[in-house]
Amino acid sequence: MNEAQKVLEPTSRREKRWPELDGLRGIAILLVFLLHYVTDSRTHEGDFGLLYKFAQIFRLGWSGVDLFFVLSGFLIGGILLDARSSSNYFRAFYIRRVHRILPVYYAWIALYAIAGYSIMKWASAVDAATVGGSLRAAMYFLFLQNILHIPVTLYSNYMVSPTWSLAVEEQFYLVAPFLIRYLSLKRLTTVLLACVVGAPVLRYFVFAFLPDGINKATVLMPCRADALAMGMLAAIAWRTPAKAWLLRRVSLLKIVAGILLLGALAMIKWLPGPRTAFEGAYQFSWIACLYAGALLLALLDGQSLLARVSRWRFLRECGRVSYCVYLIHRGILGVCHWIFFRSLPRIDDWSGFSVTLLAAFLTWTIARASWRYLEKPLIDRGHRQTYASAIESSARIAREEVATPAQN
Repeated sequence: MNEAQKVLEPTSRREKRWPELDGLRGIAILLVFLLHYVTDSRTHEGDFGLLYKFAQIFRLGWSGVDLFFVLSGFLIGGILLDARSSSNYFRAFYIRRVHRILPVYYAWIALYAIAGYSIMKWASAVDAATVGGSLRAAMYFLFLQNILHIPVTLYSNYMVSPTWSLAVEEQFYLVAPFLIRYLSLKRLTTVLLACVVGAPVLRYFVFAFLPDGINKATVLMPCRADALAMGMLAAIAWRTPAKAWLLRRVSLLKIVAGILLLGALAMIKWLPGPRTAFEGAYQFSWIACLYAGALLLALLDGQSLLARVSRWRFLRECGRVSYCVYLIHRGILGVCHWIFFRSLPRIDDWSGFSVTLLAAFLTWTIARASWRYLEKPLIDRGHRQTYASAIESSARIAREEVATPAQN
């Protein structure tokens, strides 16, 4: 089978689960989890001791979201590339996404709204003030929280602040299927490269010239399109002769990834987050390049340290339950500390540390139950919708692309 046929081979024949990608997803959720449970918790009272210094190790944990973006671009882009000639391409894709994304997400937003209105109606004035006028549940149901201005309160900050990245991905799902369906591989690659170059430029101008630019540059989908585009470019490379080119240059890829990793490690100390328009332009792209390179290395060199680590059972299990963990982990942490101490999360004494451990236990227990009893059955149900009539159409398009390579 030639490479043009491989890129269009039907999803039904090619779908499989890479354990390395589950492990990378596990690394992504642990980065976010440790940022919120350790770095963002109170670790000192007027001093900067060992506990504070330990917590700062994880202050680049926000980059776990960028790893999620790269993985989404690779996996969703790959699925769509494999099925782009299917007669029910759009129907199958969106039915599967609905089953995967919406039930758990809508359940959490509904709980957020019900609990918030209950607090405002029956709780004390002090507790009600933590909710304020920030509910705006309809905006979250429509995945508009990264576009429209929604007042932030203590309650919304802990319960739904991570959902901005889900809005970015949902908006990506509205665009990517059409690009892959109707553009040739050459034109698609050109568009994706334009996103990789254009997103940091857009971030610069948004950061520099718009009100609340630092936030908009972080959460708007076009501003974060470079990470998603890099994942999609990796998916294309995996399905074309570029894969053979990469296999011959794994050592060079390791060197480049090592340089990117050193830069990311330096950011932990000197640049934990963008503070200027220039930093906002390049930092997210640097991190996305690192994670795209790591993804390719984990798949290209199965004996590398990264590949072996990403196949650890613990990381793969974290990856499987990562969606629910990502949604609920911060809310459960905030609720637990508010119930016991009426304070923000803290780990500067044994009581605060114990409540944080309790929150972690509850988060992972709920997430595992969600995976077993809700998410996995729904995913299986969604995958009953297969990509139909792809074999004949794929063979026809493959023949056309082989016959007229200049058009690609």
